[in-house]
Amino acid sequence: MCIMSTTTQPVITYSGDTQLFSTLESATVQGLPQETVEWKRSYGRPPRAVTLSASFQPFKIDNDSFKEQSKGLKKLSGAEVLHTYWVECQDIDTYKANVRESIQTWFTQIKQVECSDWLIILVENSDSKKSKQILPRTTVLDKVKNDFGGKTTERCIAVIDPVKGETKSSESWQTFLFRLRQALMAAFSRTLTKFEETVRTQRERRNELNWNFCNYFLLQEELAFAFEMLGLYDEALVQYDELDALFTQFVLNSAVGDAPDWLLAFQATPNNWSGVCLNPKTPFNMELRQKIQNHTMSVIDFRNYLFARQSALLLISSKPAEVARRCLSYVQSYMYELKLLNVNTVDGAIPTWILLTCLQVLSTCQSHVGATGNQSMESFALLWNMAKDKLYELGRKCGLLPGASVGSAELHCVVTLSSGITDFGDESAVRPTPVDKLKEALSSSQAFTRHYLELSELAMGTFKHCGRLRSARLIGRDLSRFYLQLGQPQKSVSFLLDLLRGYQEEDWPLLRIDTHIELAEVFQKIGDRVRFIEASANIAAYPALNAETRMKYFNHLLQSAQDEFRSINCSSMMDLVDIRIHFDTSLEEPFSVLCDSIVRAEVQVVNHFPGPVNCSEVTVTVKAVKNANDEGKPSKAAGKKSVTEKSIDTKGIEKSALATKAKTLSSDYIPIKEQLHLKQDGSLSSVALVCPSAQQLLGRKVSHGLLPTELSVIKEEYTHKLSVKDVNIVPGVNRLTLQMKADHAGTYVLSQFVACSQRLEFIQSVNCPKVSITVVEVMPSVTFIKTRDDLLAGTDQEVELVVRTGSTAFQNEKTLRLCSSRGLMINLPKTDSLFQRELDFVLPPMAAFETVSHPLKIRADLGFTASKEATFVEHKLSVHCPWLSKTPPLLDLPLNVYAPFTVQYKLHTAYTKKFVNIHVQGLTPSSRAFEFQNPNVLLPDATYKNPALSKLEWRNLNGSSQTLKISQDQPANYLWELCGAPAQYDMPLLKAEFSVDYRLVGTTDWKIFSFNFDIVDYATLFTVRSRVEPVKGNDFLRAGSLCHMTLTVSDVLQQASSAALMYEVLADQALWAVCGRTAGVFSMEGSSKHSVTLDVMPLVCGFLPLPAVRLSRYIPAEQKPKETNRKADLAAATLPRLEPFGAGQVYNWSKAQQVHVLAAPSNNGPTSFDTSTS
Repeated sequence: MCIMSTTTQPVITYSGDTQLFSTLESATVQGLPQETVEWKRSYGRPPRAVTLSASFQPFKIDNDSFKEQSKGLKKLSGAEVLHTYWVECQDIDTYKANVRESIQTWFTQIKQVECSDWLIILVENSDSKKSKQILPRTTVLDKVKNDFGGKTTERCIAVIDPVKGETKSSESWQTFLFRLRQALMAAFSRTLTKFEETVRTQRERRNELNWNFCNYFLLQEELAFAFEMLGLYDEALVQYDELDALFTQFVLNSAVGDAPDWLLAFQATPNNWSGVCLNPKTPFNMELRQKIQNHTMSVIDFRNYLFARQSALLLISSKPAEVARRCLSYVQSYMYELKLLNVNTVDGAIPTWILLTCLQVLSTCQSHVGATGNQSMESFALLWNMAKDKLYELGRKCGLLPGASVGSAELHCVVTLSSGITDFGDESAVRPTPVDKLKEALSSSQAFTRHYLELSELAMGTFKHCGRLRSARLIGRDLSRFYLQLGQPQKSVSFLLDLLRGYQEEDWPLLRIDTHIELAEVFQKIGDRVRFIEASANIAAYPALNAETRMKYFNHLLQSAQDEFRSINCSSMMDLVDIRIHFDTSLEEPFSVLCDSIVRAEVQVVNHFPGPVNCSEVTVTVKAVKNANDEGKPSKAAGKKSVTEKSIDTKGIEKSALATKAKTLSSDYIPIKEQLHLKQDGSLSSVALVCPSAQQLLGRKVSHGLLPTELSVIKEEYTHKLSVKDVNIVPGVNRLTLQMKADHAGTYVLSQFVACSQRLEFIQSVNCPKVSITVVEVMPSVTFIKTRDDLLAGTDQEVELVVRTGSTAFQNEKTLRLCSSRGLMINLPKTDSLFQRELDFVLPPMAAFETVSHPLKIRADLGFTASKEATFVEHKLSVHCPWLSKTPPLLDLPLNVYAPFTVQYKLHTAYTKKFVNIHVQGLTPSSRAFEFQNPNVLLPDATYKNPALSKLEWRNLNGSSQTLKISQDQPANYLWELCGAPAQYDMPLLKAEFSVDYRLVGTTDWKIFSFNFDIVDYATLFTVRSRVEPVKGNDFLRAGSLCHMTLTVSDVLQQASSAALMYEVLADQALWAVCGRTAGVFSMEGSSKHSVTLDVMPLVCGFLPLPAVRLSRYIPAEQKPKETNRKADLAAATLPRLEPFGAGQVYNWSKAQQVHVLAAPSNNGPTSFDTSTS
């Protein structure tokens, strides 16, 4: 609400039946602002929805006011914008007799005033509508419109009395309020346009001598009041902003030219510096406006009132953040205006006014909803910081700072400032108010300290909340200095360390070294010698300081190092800038050295201290990595012998120590994309390089989410190091040679640089791109090398035992033991010793990377040559070498030995004669063929002791002295006839042994090969004979004609057998078609022969092989047992089955026989051919 809300409402006059209007006035006043109305504005401004309210006054003509209005609209408050006439008339006669004349008189009077907008309201009674009389042709409303409406008949309104409370009266009343709002809005808009024109005219006269800004301010403020009444707070704020800009322009112009007379009144000395009161309803702001009206205000009074009005509109619009933001510029501009106007103020009055203004704005804004955004918090933080600074300034003037003395001048200052601080008289304010807090802070030094610390904490916390850590750390610096004044230096350490951490992260060297100096003084006061050492080291190593200061703290460092042990991060004191490691280029693997060798590295260290440092040891620690792929190896472009982190510029060591430390070589690159800009015709216009992530790379670094950078560094544990002892590191560049013994294999990276001086350790992480050292240890190895092609079993083969020492040297003789697997024998060549499975020999002393070869002879058995599938056997030679500590003491070396040939046995039958065939298939090429002689087949002596086998004898069908050469292209066959075998069904098993002499072609030693095999089923039991004949009436076999096939089975032993036999005819379906059954079961009981006749049909002509016949034993099914509870799986054993005969038990006479089949007869007549059987 505005200060004078009742006078800013538009005025509606009323005439006519005043008693009638008094009954409807309250309903009309309350109903107007219930709904919004659209305001169509002039000058092309967009329409707005506003809420209208008005006050009613009786219509009267004042001659004085009429004269003022004739000169133009000078005042908006209380201006009459609409005239209304209220009348209640039920019939036309009464209207003609009395009412028309009264309206005519009123109508004549309103035409004499400037605002001539009018309305005639005819109040009707709903009872008259219910009359049973016939309605007249014209009503009272029609007569009023005809008499007074003219072209604006809508200004004549009829409304039913709402007091009756009927439905029709309610609708009529709402229609009346709508038309009243429209008429009032149109009238007020015209009045407002006239008033805006008056304001514009007065602003154009601002350069005239008799023009006064205070009068113009009050005139344009009425326009702001009008907009505020309509709910257009932004429009009202624009009016105050224009007034603010106009006044500021006058002040700026006065500094370069003559000041107007009205501006001299603003140069009065202010007597009240209580700050801004943001509550517009307080008497304080009313008094300020009264001073503006009386032209007795000072510049501080005017600024307080103007900012209070702006803040009130912003708070109503729910913009507390904007109030805080404007307060900052408001305070700064006010201080500048005081300087330009040469306003004399009491010493300390301006800081007091700024302090109270900031606190009042903070108190008011934080109590409003919506003041929690990041932008508002930033403004709040700046206000808290400003209030803190001004309170400190007041404390200095009043002698309230720690350690300050209070005299008469300080007491007089306190009394003077307190006299200019008054309460605003705001009963709704929260206690204690900012005025109460300031008076309490000025009352004593303890209260001042408490309030100053409170404001500092609020400012610091708010800055941290909105992410402005730099500002928060600066407040921490002020707090650290304040605690030093209080005599509490231990409390200032945390603030200074936090400030130093920020300067280190953002690389501000000058600010960092200033903070180090402050920290050193604090550490010295509190007696913290450990951290005093580090602070002194950082100060002494900074090159931009004068030599005296650096030497002072360098001496402190050396003196303190004798008593306290401390590890210091020396990146800015002793900077490791270059590392060059000498690798062994003879090794195949790059960047590697041999195990147990000496690794040397050349390093360059820059000493930034003003004096030399005597180091007992300088070390670069080496850390082992589990996986070499995880650590980046130096690029090949750096060379095999040198890996450089960064170059040294001896002329600018100070710059390199600061710049190159943070910018080490890295594999991270800024992503850059190419953009091509083309013309309309497609030709190239320009090319640009764009970084898509520029905002992330160039954005401000927010460090509140990062881990703090500690001033000290942690020394890592290590077991390997490159070191040199007793070194004097002088200021500037120092070149040192470090070395270590590589006693363990693996991959190592350089970790830390450590320089030990007395009880100090200067430590720095090695930031070069992961220099890796690969310590290579070549283990001793024992292998076998074949002298020729594949190793063959059954003959002596030569191999070489190769011993490689690797990177280990053998100073003494070593014993080596070889053990072979079963079936493999070993021996040394050129010796008379026998082949054996274990062999020992002595190795002579050997140097590193020496290779010694020892020849060996091996002989493998031929026991696996009888298998068709196994063509080689994997043997193993186990090497026992317990004198190798880093190698398994037992090594198994595989040897694949291949078979030179394979042997197979087969039994052949010719009726009752039996022949044994031994087939030897060579597996070696002709260049490595084998020779065979003296083949023989023997039976054990126990075989002849059997009476049934006593007459067995072998008939050799091979040459007596023939030598056969066998290879993979030339197999060999040996044949013997078995004679004297008994003729019976059950023949005993014969275990035979085949032996032959063999040797590798080109050798002289014959060796014996033996092969054992079993002979079974070597008695012929049955013979089968097949015959195919044409049917009766045909003399020849023809294709497609049916013929008979006769099968004859004979018992060779002539012994009656009750065994059942089964025959099966296996015919080629492309040649023969068997008609009927193809199998049958018969018994030879009581007969030595059995014949079966089948019907077959040849399908093609020519010489056709006879269908094959297979004879098997038939075992019939057993009778089912009587028990019904037998299991189902036992029933399967009762099914009939077949048992085949052995290869030598059935002889087929017709095997491989053919018959001649003629073609089918043609239509030309039969052609005779002889039937022949081959």
